Amino acid sequence: MAMTSQVTTWRVNPGRGADFLTGVAEAKKLHLKMGADQVWVTQHVSGGNPGTISYMLVFESAEKWGKFADAASTNTEWLAFWAKVQQNPSAVIVDQSMYSDLGI
Repeated sequence: MAMTSQVTTWRVNPGRGADFLTGVAEAKKLHLKMGADQVWVTQHVSGGNPGTISYMLVFESAEKWGKFADAASTNTEWLAFWAKVQQNPSAVIVDQSMYSDLGI
């Protein structure tokens, strides 16, 4: 089965780096608990959005991602976390993408 990834790229608001990374650490724990196989956090060093941070959820299959996505809309821990961080956002989303491994 091909691995599937969901990537959100963030531009951190000035002076809010520590707040953002604290939130990322909490989100990562929740997402792994909710069924993500891996979570990668990377900083762009070149290209169209240098300095931005990508948060990648990795799943061993599209089916597993689908179950995760369905469950996320009702997961009380995730919804409470998301509501909390949206009250005073430390970053803005600049891109969201899905990737599917071609298995080559």
